Amino acid sequence: MSSGNIPVQLPSLEALRGLCEAAGRDILAVRKVGSDVQYKTDESPVTEADYAAQRRLEEGLPQLIDLPMLAEEQTLPRWQARSQWQCYWLVDPLDGTRDYVDGFNDFTVNVALVRDGNVLLGMVHAPANGLTWAGGSGLGAWRWREDFREPLRVRVGNPLRIVASRAHIDDATQRLVATFPEARLKRYGSSVKFCRIAEGSADIYPRVGPTCEWDTAAGQGVLEGAGGAVLSLETGLPLRYNTRESLVNGPFVACSDVALVAHLLA
Repeated sequence: MSSGNIPVQLPSLEALRGLCEAAGRDILAVRKVGSDVQYKTDESPVTEADYAAQRRLEEGLPQLIDLPMLAEEQTLPRWQARSQWQCYWLVDPLDGTRDYVDGFNDFTVNVALVRDGNVLLGMVHAPANGLTWAGGSGLGAWRWREDFREPLRVRVGNPLRIVASRAHIDDATQRLVATFPEARLKRYGSSVKFCRIAEGSADIYPRVGPTCEWDTAAGQGVLEGAGGAVLSLETGLPLRYNTRESLVNGPFVACSDVALVAHLLA
């Protein structure tokens, strides 16, 4: 396997989409027959569907570009090793497992290609909805419904439209939402929230509660490709990846236009 410290070309979008959709079919196959839910030490759920999608991506991604992988459902590489990576795959094989377990359809397969802490390309596939989004800063962004592909661009709504997590909306996030008194609030699971902003159907996604890097990278790539941003509420700068031992993101806001959230970044 590559050490991750050499320049990398982007994979074929169609090949990557095919792999993410195959992982999505694995998830739906497990969902159809049902599976036992287990709980990790942090009390987050994990199912056979998570592991099935993980196996598919572990097999397929090296065939696209042979790079190290950092994924939720694997033994995590030690910081001493991954701190040397320049390029790598960042993967959540089933983002929104809690929504999946609860019977909702907005769970996703997240795959991002990261270089020097920045997302080069992100792809998000929602198996139950038959939608796939992809994008990257300077590349553009797209949405597929089956084989029909269309370009995406952010669009500011009137009134503003805020999206928030269905399962994780704490008091601090609610206070941020309250600073937009005229805005409409919709609740979604998983990285679909980034994609809704990218496709022009939402404007702001504030998040104070903890997320991990594999939760946000793919959606950030899609949104940045569509002209939006994902900014740390602590620094005002775009979220970056694999820059420290912890894989937990700080508070952030995703938006269609930075001007909309300037008061949160002051």
